[in-house]
Amino acid sequence: MVTSEIPMEGDAARHRRRRLAVFLAGGFFLVGLAVVAAIQPPETWLRIKETAGRTMAAVRALGAGWFFAAFALLPAVGFPVSVFVLAAGPLFAPVIGLPAVLALAGASMAASMTISYGLSRYLLRPWVERLLAYLGYGIPVVPPGKRRMFVFLVRVTPGPPYVFQSFLLGLAGVPFRTYLAISWLTATANIVLVIVCGDALMNGRGGVALAAVAGAVAVFFVIRAVRGRMAVKAVSKEEGAA
Repeated sequence: MVTSEIPMEGDAARHRRRRLAVFLAGGFFLVGLAVVAAIQPPETWLRIKETAGRTMAAVRALGAGWFFAAFALLPAVGFPVSVFVLAAGPLFAPVIGLPAVLALAGASMAASMTISYGLSRYLLRPWVERLLAYLGYGIPVVPPGKRRMFVFLVRVTPGPPYVFQSFLLGLAGVPFRTYLAISWLTATANIVLVIVCGDALMNGRGGVALAAVAGAVAVFFVIRAVRGRMAVKAVSKEEGAA
């Protein structure tokens, strides 16, 4: 059984309230953003498009090396990984090719996960423990036989940001090889689909984009089915033990 070293009832309630506040704030922000976007004249969108094109050209001119080095470092300390995933294809697929972009993105994710693991388990452990406790995440104690499944569940459970997932797994004492192998495979499957979809949309290949979206939907339902079966097995074991 996976247990926690941190009392969770009060923390969980505070965490639920924070999440609700974040969801409400995000909803109001999106509605406001949609209203602002709807009242903009066409000239504004043209200027935005031109500015985006100049920005992409400037980032591309810096070279793929700098971009993917930042991809490896910044998400390890909390920067949204989605920014790099969404930008990688449109920025560098026309320059170095889509296969190279996918390979560099996978390598960047492996490096980022390694850095997060080292920070949480060794270098910054006391501070990371306090941060996760403040945010309502308990530090689990995972039996050796359940570590692989625990890593998988943490990575596919919606809610906790990527960096918090990495910190939690590092603090839980999961062996590095188990942590990296399962984390990397899970994350890379999603990243490949997103990058392929974004590149296809940028280049007008609707069929490829649709296939990538279908793949993402299929992955979602497979993960959901696996989690459902695991929940049923857990309930059955508890009932049998009782």
